[in-house]
Amino acid sequence: MFALGWKVFPSPVDGVHINIPAGALPGAPEGDGFVSLSEYSLKITWPRWIRRGETGLLRLSLTDLDPAPAALVDSTQIVMVEPALFPLQVDPMGEIQVSMGDDQTLQLLWKVKGEQSGKYAGKLYISFGFFDEPGHALMAIPVAVVDVNLRVIELRALSSGLLIWVGLLSLVLAFGLFILGKAASKRTK
Repeated sequence: MFALGWKVFPSPVDGVHINIPAGALPGAPEGDGFVSLSEYSLKITWPRWIRRGETGLLRLSLTDLDPAPAALVDSTQIVMVEPALFPLQVDPMGEIQVSMGDDQTLQLLWKVKGEQSGKYAGKLYISFGFFDEPGHALMAIPVAVVDVNLRVIELRALSSGLLIWVGLLSLVLAFGLFILGKAASKRTK
């Protein structure tokens, strides 16, 4: 029963909620072009622990909280997000770059998998992108850096499939012994 319970017990979720104000971004170079077009609500959640060999989900939600002024309605905010959770396997890998229009919500999802048990600390980098005309390149201005702490756990170094079989076999064996015990008690009466 313990092995089956361990296998199906859900992981608690950790998370962060940050409001990104409209206007000038801290750490941005001087100039009018490096501004947040709107006020945004950023929510990030991840499992506190995942079982070895299984997948956990890292979720990001970025919501536009207020309508843009008429002059900026046709503008888009370029959002760049990159998880850095080495040595855990992250799918999709690398930086994701998307454009967000006015009154939109961005939902991103990563699958995180660990093959070795232990504690892992990583980061999720969220930036707004701006085109730098003199340099003809996209410039990333950091908006948030979120610490993501995960544990990869295992039960006696058994794989998930083996745990299910051990749990089911133990359950059948316990039920069989219970029936045999009832039958033996009836014979002695």
